[in-house]
Amino acid sequence: MNTLRWLILTCCTLIAGCALPASLSAAEQRVALVVGNSAYRSSPLRNPGNDARAIAAKLRKLGFAVIERENLQTRQIAPMLREFRSRLRAGDVALFFYAGHGLQVRGINYLPTVDADITSEDDVPLNSINVSQVLEIMEEAKTRLNLMFLDACRNNPFTRRFRSAAGGLARVDAPSGTLISFATRPGSVAADGDGEHGLYTYHLLRQIEVAGQPIEQSLKRVVAGVRKDSGGQQEPWMEGSIDGDFFFVGTSAGTGAADSGAGQSAAGFEISFWDSIKNSDSVDDFRAYLEKFPQGQFRPLAEGRLRRLTQAAASSSAPAAAGERAAATLRDCADCPELVLVPAGSFLMGAPTREAGSGDNERPRHTVTLARPLAVGRFEITRGEYAAFVQASGYRGEAACHVWVGNEWVNQVGRSWRDPGFRQTDDHPVVCVNWHDARAYVAWLAMKTGKAYRLLSESEWEYAARGGTRTSRYWGDDPALACEYANVHDGDAQEQRRFNWEAHDCRDGFVETAPVGRFKANAFALHDLLGNVWEWVQDCQSVNYIGAPGDGSPREHDNCPQRVYRGGGWSGPASVRAAVRNSNAAGYRSQLLGFRVVRPAP
Repeated sequence: MNTLRWLILTCCTLIAGCALPASLSAAEQRVALVVGNSAYRSSPLRNPGNDARAIAAKLRKLGFAVIERENLQTRQIAPMLREFRSRLRAGDVALFFYAGHGLQVRGINYLPTVDADITSEDDVPLNSINVSQVLEIMEEAKTRLNLMFLDACRNNPFTRRFRSAAGGLARVDAPSGTLISFATRPGSVAADGDGEHGLYTYHLLRQIEVAGQPIEQSLKRVVAGVRKDSGGQQEPWMEGSIDGDFFFVGTSAGTGAADSGAGQSAAGFEISFWDSIKNSDSVDDFRAYLEKFPQGQFRPLAEGRLRRLTQAAASSSAPAAAGERAAATLRDCADCPELVLVPAGSFLMGAPTREAGSGDNERPRHTVTLARPLAVGRFEITRGEYAAFVQASGYRGEAACHVWVGNEWVNQVGRSWRDPGFRQTDDHPVVCVNWHDARAYVAWLAMKTGKAYRLLSESEWEYAARGGTRTSRYWGDDPALACEYANVHDGDAQEQRRFNWEAHDCRDGFVETAPVGRFKANAFALHDLLGNVWEWVQDCQSVNYIGAPGDGSPREHDNCPQRVYRGGGWSGPASVRAAVRNSNAAGYRSQLLGFRVVRPAP
């Protein structure tokens, strides 16, 4: 966002801190979701209902449109979040306040409903608000500023039923433009309080009504007040950062209409906004204008500009989607795999909570930045390439392989990469290779070429697989389009192999593996990253992305019972997604499992 647009949006925020005329409210909305849970079946709480009602009333006075829920039940979670999502627009200020019980499971924070039926950790996601999902709703709405207040660190009545006993809430990797305030430090718990409000909410209520006080200063004073009144036993915690200033009331210069610019007309704001984007090449800028000013005077120009930019983007991306981009490729020897140069860059790793088929092991979403370009295998390692390695090195790895027999997987002696139980040619991806086999291949390749060949890390693999997209698959979100881009479990396979998987609603012409490169490439000119075979990567298995590195390096440790593989293979729609993760013992071999290589770019 350029400086002028930021100034315009900030100015709108300052006006909202005063008594904002209805004619100006379209410039920027403030939307809040406030939840207070007190009436739990077990371990009821005294103050969350009072806290939520007081916060909601205060926010309404400060110009927020408030969605308020007290004693939330499980069946009410989905419609409540849908309403919150429907209220948010690009450039808005979004706020979420919660008071009640809170808990973490495997590093993910959940806020249980009052009727939660929780007997084990597995029940928690089905009976709770997932904090990550609320953050994703805000992020996907492209709100300008997100504020989250979690007075949710009271003693957890469910912990004794769990395998793990972590108290309080876990740290959150806050997206850009987001501030998250916890009632106490991560992993700690706070008392419900003996007064009308919890200690944290009592001080929060006092600070948000202070005129001319930036949000960071408000939260610092909340910390000081809680720490003092609790005798140092409770200390609120903040995560994240924002650009510019945000004030609940007034500005740093004063609180009057003249200070906030309330004299400027709504038309003046629209003209200023339009002037800031009219020469932009970003479709998001013109969408933001149309959302803020649906009947604006520049609407025809914005719609025309948006249409031309969208058509230009589709035209430029079509060759890439079809694998027709003139890829920069290289090959280090006659028997070596062909490589594609993949640029450095950043991406959002993992799946949003509303992505069909996704699980908590694919979260929380987090930014990963690859600082250097890579040379990535254009295709999965083929049977012919693997055979050249075996012949040259004398490597043996053919004891047994898991194959589908009847309606189950059987580790069948005699099956191997040479005979996986179905016909292959040298152009098919090699299968029935375990993680050790893949590592032996890249070590041989490195010795043969003098180049630092290796397996991809999980984050490198997902960056390559997404090809710059943020959809669930590099061709979009519709699994029925898979047969143009990937060899998957489809109608043909369902009829012949009778797997107990859901089939894609299309037919790709293959029942098991397909020769590499038969399907459209992604925007990086890489083939078969989704579909065909699962691909071993370097990482040890981890339960989720809490603490995951942000630089593309693998997650490894000494005690590594399982290794990760990615890509879905010739499986059903839930598995053939860019974010999907799976793992098994490093010695596991399967008809579905191969690998791809990478080395540093020259």
